Amino acid sequence: MLMQKAKVVLIAGSGHGGTTIANMILGQHPHIFATGKLRDFPHGGLFIKENVCSCGAAADACPFWQEVRLRYRPFQDKADQEKLPRLFHIVSELSGRPFTGDVSHNAGYARQLLQTPDIDLYLVHIVRDGRGVVWSRIRKDVRIGRLNKGFWQRLKRVIKVSRRWKWHIREFGKLEQQLGDQSVRVRYETLCQDPLSALRPVGRMLGLDFDAIGKQLGSGQPFMPAPHLIRGNAVLRTKKDVVLKYDEAFRKDMPLPDRIGFHIASRF
Repeated sequence: MLMQKAKVVLIAGSGHGGTTIANMILGQHPHIFATGKLRDFPHGGLFIKENVCSCGAAADACPFWQEVRLRYRPFQDKADQEKLPRLFHIVSELSGRPFTGDVSHNAGYARQLLQTPDIDLYLVHIVRDGRGVVWSRIRKDVRIGRLNKGFWQRLKRVIKVSRRWKWHIREFGKLEQQLGDQSVRVRYETLCQDPLSALRPVGRMLGLDFDAIGKQLGSGQPFMPAPHLIRGNAVLRTKKDVVLKYDEAFRKDMPLPDRIGFHIASRF
C-alpha cells in the first residue's frame, strides 16, 4: 500500500458528450493535470504513430509521456489495484500537480478506480442533451464514411447511440450515489453558457477555487490547451486559443427521423 492515495478526478459521461472540453477546462487549474483517457495505459492506441499529444509532438515521442512510460514500466504487468495508483502518482509527480484528471466513457473502469484502495476518486459526471450527443456522433459517422445514405442503417445507429447515452447516465448516476460528496453532476449546456456557476460545485468538492477560470471562460476569452493531453477530441485537444462555445446545431439541423428515433430509443 502506498503512503498517500493518488488523487484522481474522473470526468465521465458519453462519447460526444463534452468530456474532452470539461477535462481541458479543469486542467486550467494549476492543481489539476488533464491527461485524456488513461485506461489501458500504455496500450489502447495511445502511442500509435498517428496519435498526437496536445504539446504538438507525436504521443510516442513526447518527452513527458516517455518519462511516464519509463517510470511505469516496472509496474505495468502488476494487478490493476497495484499499477493504477502507481500510474497516477507518476503523472502527479512529473506534472507537479496533486490531482490527475482522467476521462472515461466506461462505467466499469470508473468502478474499478472506486474499488482501488490507493486511489482517492472524485467523479465529475458530464451530462449533455442526448440529441446533441446523437447528432454529433451521426455527423462524424457520415464524415468518416461509416454511414451511407441508407435510411434503416442510419436509424439503427441513432437508436444505438441514444440507448448508450441513456445507459451512461444511469450507470454513472449509480456511481454518484456511491461516492456521495465526492461526486458532482455538471450539465454540459451550463458549463458552456455559465461556466462560473457550473464550476463552483466542482471547486467545493475538490477544495479548489475555479472562480477566476469561470469568469475568464464566461467572458469569451480563449484558454490554453492542456500541456499533455493524449486522448479525446483530436481537433479540440490540439487547437490553440480555444473559446468556450455552446454547440446547439442539433436544434435546427437534426433531421426529423433522427429526432423521432432518439425520443423512442431514450424512453427505454
